[in-house]
Formats: sequence, C-alpha cells, structure tokens
Amino acid sequence: MSPSSSPGLRGRTLRSFLLLGAQRVVGVVVTAGGSIALARLLTPEVFGLYAILVFVITAGVRSSELGLGAALIQRRDLDPAAALGVAFTATFGLALALGAAIAAAAPLVARWPGVSSDMTAPLRWLALLVVLSSLRMPAIVLLERRLAYLPLTVAETADTVTFHAVAIAAAIAGAGLWSLVMGALAARVVNLVVLWGAARWRPTLRWSWRELAPVMKFGILFQGSILVAIAGDAVVPIFVTAWSGVTGVGFLNWAATLAFLPLQVVSIAGRVLFPALSSLQADTERFAEATARALNRVTAVLYPAAALLLAGADPVVRLIFGEAWLPAIPAVRCFCLSAIIGGTSTIFVHALYSLGRADIVFRLNLASAVLLWVITLVLVPWLGFVGFAVASVSLACAGVSYTALSVRRLAPVRVLPAVRVPLAASLGSAAVLAALVGLWVHDLPSLLIAVGVSAGAYVVFAGFIGGAAWRVEFMADWRTVLQG
Repeated sequence: MSPSSSPGLRGRTLRSFLLLGAQRVVGVVVTAGGSIALARLLTPEVFGLYAILVFVITAGVRSSELGLGAALIQRRDLDPAAALGVAFTATFGLALALGAAIAAAAPLVARWPGVSSDMTAPLRWLALLVVLSSLRMPAIVLLERRLAYLPLTVAETADTVTFHAVAIAAAIAGAGLWSLVMGALAARVVNLVVLWGAARWRPTLRWSWRELAPVMKFGILFQGSILVAIAGDAVVPIFVTAWSGVTGVGFLNWAATLAFLPLQVVSIAGRVLFPALSSLQADTERFAEATARALNRVTAVLYPAAALLLAGADPVVRLIFGEAWLPAIPAVRCFCLSAIIGGTSTIFVHALYSLGRADIVFRLNLASAVLLWVITLVLVPWLGFVGFAVASVSLACAGVSYTALSVRRLAPVRVLPAVRVPLAASLGSAAVLAALVGLWVHDLPSLLIAVGVSAGAYVVFAGFIGGAAWRVEFMADWRTVLQG
C-alpha cells in the first residue's frame, strides 16, 4: 500500500501501516481470546444490554467531536497549533454538556421496552467516556499529522488489553453487566494517559471564531455523516430490541463483533491513508495511483479473512464459542459479506475525505440511514433479528457502487484491477475451507488445520493469479519498509 511514488512519504506510510498492523494483530488476538472468555462467562442478554449502552455513549462521543480533529488533519495548509486550543475548548465543552445530558436521561433509556431498569447506574458511569474521549482529540491530531503512530499503537494496545483483563476478572467475580462497564472505563483512562504522555500537549481553554471557522465547514459535514450513520444504527436499540428482545440484540452485537474483526485492517488503512492522501489531493494522478495501490493491499488481507470466516462460521461458533451462540450464525455470515463489501467502500470514503468531499459522504450516509430503517422494518418481522444483518448487506452493495463511482469522477482510480487478485484468490480459499468443513472438520484441531490449509491455498492462488508482476510489487513495498 502506498499513497505516493515519493519514497519518503511512501516509506513512512508503509511503515506506519505495518506498525499499526502489528498493533492490531495483538489487538485481534487479545480481542478474540477475550471474546471467547466473555462469551462463556456472560449471557447473550448481557451483551444485548451492553450494546444498547454502547450505542448511547457512542452517540454522545461522536456528537461531541464536531469533526474538528479530522478537519485539522485534512487541512494541510493550517497550523494545528493555532486552532488546536480553540477546537479542544469547543469539543470539551460540548462533551461535558452531552455527558451530563446522558446521565440525566439514563432513567428514560432504562424504561425502553425490553430494557432492564438496572441499566440506569451503568449508563451514568459510562457517560464519563464522553468527557474522557474529548480529551484524546488534541493528542491524536498532533500525532497523526506527522504520521507518528508508535504512541498511538501503544495506547490502543493498552486500551484493548486493559478492557479485556478488567472485564474478564470482573465477570469471573460475577459482576455481569458491570464487568463490561468497568473494563470500558479502565481502558479509556489508560489510553488517555499514554496519548497525553506522548503528545506533550497541555490543555488551553481559549475561544476565537476566526481560528475555528476555517475548519468548521469540513468538520460539520464530516460530523454530519457520523451522526446520520448513528441515526441509522439506532434502528437496532429502538426497533430490534422492541421486536426481538434484548437477547436478539445481544446475538447481533456479538455476531458483528466477530465478523467485523477483519475490518481492523481497514481501520488501520484509514488512519494512515487519510493524512497521507490529504497531502496528495492536488496531484490527481499520484492520488489515483495511491488509492488503487492502497485498495489492493488492504483487500489482500480483508477479503481472505472475511471469506474464510464466512465459510467456516458454523464450526467456528460451535467449537470455539459454544452452543449458546448458534442462533447468531446466519447473522455472522451476513456481517462477513458486509465486511467484504463495506470495507472496500470505506477505502473510497477515506479517499473522498482526503479530497475534501465530505459532502458526498454525507449524502451517502443520509440515504443509507433512511434505507436501513426501511429495510430493517420490513425484514425483522419476517426474519427476526437476522433481518438487520441482511439489511446491512444490501446497503453495503449500494454503498460500494456509489463511493467507487464518486471517486472515479474525481480521480482516475482503476478499481477492478486493484481488487481482482485478492477477490479471486479469496473465493478459491473459501471454497477449499467449505469443502473441508463439509467432509472432514469435526473438532477444534481439525478446524485449525482446515483454516491453515485454506489460508495456504489463498497464498498459492494469489501468487498464481497475480503473476510475477504482482509478487514484485509486494517485494518492492517490503524493501521500502526495510530501507527505513
């Protein structure tokens, strides 16, 4: 993956991607192990209740951000030091207000049909996350603008490890829902301490509309897209909870957590690509080349991971997580498709943001939110909670078409050649695993062997389909990294 033919930027971007990738590998391993432990210690109902709490808190966190951090990263012509204090003041002030509002409204959330009244106190404690999250923004802006990802990776690894360590210990002690609440709070505190120690920026409360105005236009559209997406996702806690109960929401939340693990690579790419591609927004040809190469490198990991999980969903859930989660298998498979299609679309979204076209993304998210509600309202009464997962696949297909065409109108990105090899090789490896599952897999050792054989088949298929030129490009990327 390279955002540029420039050796300096290309090398820094590749090294940043691999550094974040190494962190996410650790994070995925910890998350997978922690998820297995928590799935065996807690019930689907607890996961459902926590999913509702997380939705409310996420809405508060996203609403408080105002898109200012992203705007300061995208606008390369601005001095972040001049506007950072003002942006922090606006974000922190709004976070305090929203955190207090969530705490005050907690009893109303607890009265929703199917939701336990015991959620009031946990929600009030989690409201602290809104304020704590606003304190992260200045450090993230300063570090990401200079592609300094080592402290970011350390902070995120510490966050993941702390959450699962605290949550599992509390769950063993019988804390139930509170185990997840305590894990989330402890993790965010540790994350914040690491970031502030690395950024060496101290808070300054100041206000100047003149300094804030240049980033507000992009920030408002960026923020608007996030809030519209949250409004679309609200169909789960509002409608699915009322129709299928908290247990159904628990199955959905758990299935999404498992199936979206491969999307970690997209998250990594977005963190690196947004600032890197923003620096190339004035050079259309280099921007197009960078986007296509990034798309190829990201899908080379995303596609096989999601495809293999889709093909082996039944034995993975049954043998690793336990019989209690078998009803979630159809949702896992649907979300795997969403990860493949939606992850591809997300790369295009980052490209659009890098070009300053937050307006296009906003229109996409607005249409998606409306359609998600409509399709979910139709499918959930028919298919149960799995109807939401089917709706997500439908919208992912529409979204990738829209974003790809939008990027193509702005830069000559060659999309199909970029994804041809990963897609074909992933289909072949998934077919191998599906055959092994049907003919041979019967216990955990046989499942692990089958996954290993299928992953090896992906490498063979990719090398054969891509040919010598594709292999040479990968080796060139590795040399670029090692020379740094």
